[in-house]
Amino acid sequence: MYLLLTTSQSILALDTDSGELCTIDRGRGLYYGIARNGDKIYVAARNRLVSSPISQHDERGEILIFDNNLKSCGSLCAPFSLRDMHEIAWHGGKLWATCSFDNMIALFDGERWEQWYPLGAGTDGPCDANHFNSLMFDRDRVWILAHNRGASELLAFSLHTRELVERIEIGNCGHNIWRENGQLFTCSSGEGKLLGDHGFMLQTGGFPRGIAFDGDIRCVGISELAERGERDFTSGKLMIFGLDWKLQKEIELPGEGLVLDMLPLPVEFLSPLPSPLGETTSHSTRLQTTVAKSLVIPQAGG
Repeated sequence: MYLLLTTSQSILALDTDSGELCTIDRGRGLYYGIARNGDKIYVAARNRLVSSPISQHDERGEILIFDNNLKSCGSLCAPFSLRDMHEIAWHGGKLWATCSFDNMIALFDGERWEQWYPLGAGTDGPCDANHFNSLMFDRDRVWILAHNRGASELLAFSLHTRELVERIEIGNCGHNIWRENGQLFTCSSGEGKLLGDHGFMLQTGGFPRGIAFDGDIRCVGISELAERGERDFTSGKLMIFGLDWKLQKEIELPGEGLVLDMLPLPVEFLSPLPSPLGETTSHSTRLQTTVAKSLVIPQAGG
């Protein structure tokens, strides 16, 4: 699988088969959500690291735009502050961005920005009570993950009325939402597990966050557990599973800090990447890959 992934330090393109990687962008603080719309890719950049002395109140994020050669072609800046951006997504002709610091979802329709507070706006300024960080669109609903800095919830809102229509308690300090065979899944990051709402459980260890699937494998990002001021300088990894959730190998990401989000790259975005992806980037390296022969993962249930 060819992936675009974001970390504390960079946007990276990776061939999970060979371990070949190249850097697409660095130096804009922590990078997070990735979304594709047509021939453009959008990446949330906070312009501030977790370890930065700049107050989170003063954070001014932007959404970077890349063409199908993964070359920068501008950015989007809202008329209000985009603070602590997590996942972003395109749906219904709009860009949706989770802004956890303000308990808000920012929307952009190509001309106008909107602020939506799913559980109401705080009365005393910024209120990170629920730490909204993930989105999933499911027929006439949008699911939003409320991390809650503890026991987490999946909240379903009507796309038509934006009323809350369902609430599922699942996981601890959760990230990501996806559905398989009718079951909703999430990363219970605080517990080092993947969970499903019908009983699935897979222990990963570390801090799982960021997922990507194709027809053959599943990739899960794993960040090191560290004090807040040290997180930007840790080394994460990718765990590569088969469709049966059996671990195949791990790919180390030394010095990149937290692993945050990932998106499979379609063929039309591969031309600028290093061999075997192409020959035109200035920086590439082969990552350390460990074939999982001795690591034991508990059997997934459900």
